[in-house]
Formats: sequence, C-alpha cells, structure tokens
Amino acid sequence: MTILAIDFGGTQVKSALVSEDFVLAKSLPTQSSPQTLDQALDVIDHLVTSIEVALSGIAISVPGTVDTEEGVIYYGGLLRFFHGFRVKETLQAKYHLPVAALNDGKAAALAELATGHLQGVTNGAALVLGSGLGGGIIINGRLFQGSHFQAGELTFLLPLQMEKIDPSLMRGTTLSAVGLITKVNEILASPDLKDGLLAFKAINAKKEAVYQIFETYCRNLAITILNLQTIFDMETFVLGGGISAQPILIEEVNRQFDTVHHEIDFIGKIIKRPKIVACYHHNGANLIGAAYFLKQG
Repeated sequence: MTILAIDFGGTQVKSALVSEDFVLAKSLPTQSSPQTLDQALDVIDHLVTSIEVALSGIAISVPGTVDTEEGVIYYGGLLRFFHGFRVKETLQAKYHLPVAALNDGKAAALAELATGHLQGVTNGAALVLGSGLGGGIIINGRLFQGSHFQAGELTFLLPLQMEKIDPSLMRGTTLSAVGLITKVNEILASPDLKDGLLAFKAINAKKEAVYQIFETYCRNLAITILNLQTIFDMETFVLGGGISAQPILIEEVNRQFDTVHHEIDFIGKIIKRPKIVACYHHNGANLIGAAYFLKQG
C-alpha cells in the first residue's frame, strides 16, 4: 500500500508517499501554495502523473472545514478558492483511486494517535502552529469532528476583553507561528521576514527584545492550553507545525504553563496538568494523518 499524501498549507504544498505502516516512505519536493483552484489541480495532477509506483489512494490535508462524509471543502483558510470544492468526487472520477480529504489540524491529531505521541492516549489534542492555530481533538480514543466538522478550529477563539470584534485581535491569530517569526525578523531588520531559522537563532540566543516577544507568544499558548484543559481534561497536548521542531518552544510553553497554572492557587490545586510535548511527526504529521484517515475508510 502506497498512498500519495498532499498537504496544502498557507505558504507551501508538502507531499509524500506514505507506506502501509504510516511512515513517510518518500518525501517529495515542496512547492509554493497555489493561488487558484486550477493551480491546485495542476499540482495534484503533476504529483499523481510523475509518481512511478502504483498508488492505492490519494489523501489530502487542507485548512478550513472539510465535510468528510461528502468530501467537500469549505472556506479553506487562506486558500479560499477551495470553498465548495467537491474534492473526493472530482479526484476519484479523474484518477480512479480512493480519495479522502481532512482538515490539517485533525490530520495532525490522527497521525499522533496512529503512530505518535497520542498513541494509547484516551483523551488528547494536537495544536498546529502555522499561519493560524489549527487543532485536532481526540476523545475516547477517536477523532472528534463536531456537529459541523469544525471542532478544533482554534484560530477563531476570541479574547475575553473585547468591546468590539476586531479580527486582528482574535486569539488564534495572535498565536500564528508565521506572525511570531515575522515580528522577530522585523526587530532583527531581516530582509526576509519569513526566515524561521534566523528568527529562532535569535530566540535561542535569548536576545532580550526578541525573547520578550517569544515569551508572550508562549504564555498566550499556555493560557489557551489551560483553557482547553478545563473543558476537555486531556492527558496530552502535542504541538505541531514547523516551529514544533524547536526544543526551546516546548521548554518555554511548559514553563509558561506552570507559571499560569499556579498564578491562581486553586486552579493549580484542582485542574490536573496535562503533558505538553512536540508532535512526534513534526511537520510530516498532516501527511501521515491524512493517509491514516483514508486507510480507515
């Protein structure tokens, strides 16, 4: 069994061949994210037709709401052209292969449930740090999608103190990893505001102005995790997205969580502390989870 898994992100498209034991058998070159539906279909066609091994299916990970029963994408996050696209029906008719599509945050959670740090966990969650804050929730050992396939869309969390709804102040937006890297690079006067390696070089060096921004980011993320913990009582939260490969992120989020957890005494005594770890699959979680979802049928 070899599944072609494709992850459409806000800035790039990742793809890989996923083997029957749900590991990345072969990573394929990344591409810039398409700007139109026709460009997205061209990306898929290029991948399918250029692969020389027999495929057993195509698995798609995308931002936005995905009706997994009908195989329809809605909204699509930054990729709004996907709205209303009947991905399963369209691709199955063209390639005569089984096709499944899943929201990227939910895909990350499934990957960790299958072969990662949520394996054997009854209740847990994956938080994906990207252009927004995606999420996937595992309850009683199964992916929880919600009544409208929108469970875990943490990008749309609103701050508590808000007289008028301002989209730029939405909590999920303030937890954008892309936004964090951009802010750090602005302080560094970097010519490339999206240079994550440069940003984390400065963060790891703990340059004062830069690290304050990073601490605030991690504190906001820790508060979000604590709020989710009061609702779901999770065993484990796994953090995904490209920046999850940075050990300092996991260290600082845990430090901030412990600080917040004990700032109000009775919260620390009553609310049990979950484990907070990096995704085992890091940036490949969406690909593996989408393939796992296809295999589940």
